[in-house]
Amino acid sequence: MLRKSCVLLLWALAGSAFFCYSQERKWPDKNFFDNSLHHTGRGLAFWYSKERGGVEQLTGVPITRLNCLNCHVQSCDACHLKHTGGVPAYSVATARAQTACVECHGFGDAEKARKNGLFVDVHFEKGMKCMDCHTLREIHGDGKIYDSAFQEGVTDARCENCHKEVSSIPSHAVHKGKLDCGACHLKELPSCHNCHMETRIKDGKSVSLPLRNIFFLVNSRGKVALATCQTFVFQNQTLIDFAPSFPHTVSKQGRGCPECHASRNVRDIKAGTFRPVTWSEGRLENVSGVVPVLAGITWNFPFLNYAQGKWVLNQNAAAPRVRYVGYCTPITAQQFQKMQQAQPANQ
Repeated sequence: MLRKSCVLLLWALAGSAFFCYSQERKWPDKNFFDNSLHHTGRGLAFWYSKERGGVEQLTGVPITRLNCLNCHVQSCDACHLKHTGGVPAYSVATARAQTACVECHGFGDAEKARKNGLFVDVHFEKGMKCMDCHTLREIHGDGKIYDSAFQEGVTDARCENCHKEVSSIPSHAVHKGKLDCGACHLKELPSCHNCHMETRIKDGKSVSLPLRNIFFLVNSRGKVALATCQTFVFQNQTLIDFAPSFPHTVSKQGRGCPECHASRNVRDIKAGTFRPVTWSEGRLENVSGVVPVLAGITWNFPFLNYAQGKWVLNQNAAAPRVRYVGYCTPITAQQFQKMQQAQPANQ
């Protein structure tokens, strides 16, 4: 294993003295990377577990029996290993080269995004890399065991770290620091409808229907933030999950007031007629725009079964449980009242 022979070099390059052990001293049984979210995959297990009201409540199958944890970083090799003339070695440059980040997280490659017709984050468009914002502590861990990337204290990257003038801009000042930057500046935030867990358990493959151009709002870490929505079906049982998300699709231009305030979605939610998704003639269509997530709302999602490569309406699907996971809560009645106004109040 390269890990023991090369980890001294790795952490010396990373500026850490944690592993400054001589050859004669006992190698530690555990290090702080072993507790990091990158290594443990604990974020996914936290989200899935029956103890947290997750998908395991539907399936009864523990996550260790699925192939969902394949993406966790088992060793330093995943990011730092390189071969020079057939000889393996560790390199900080390899980890900073972006390839490792893109391989697992799926974003960070501006050229690939353009080829696929996806929105290119303004930072990646200008040649920035993940490690220009994220810190070694975030990547390697700090010894604490965290449940979610959205848990307080996990990340150091903040828009304000570079954009120190944001609070003085009128469209920012009016929200008085209560609106997360991504709520206005993220331009793509995919959600998935009808993740068919029977297919995942039987074949090890995920099948679902994508929702595009729909942006759910929740409260996260003291601010209104964007969330992704995932819905699940298993043997007529159903679940709706909302979780904060930051997919790195940032635009310099933010949303205008009408996209959130007194919008059609807001009016339909108030009237009790809101339907985020419709299923007709074998096609799924979703509304677009910003959607505040309120407690107690009836979501009216049509649930489907997947068999022989086709989606069929499930007439026996139970009413879904709704869960707010990843350290988020629904929009409050007071917040929703403000969204019904044509523009944000100054007071």
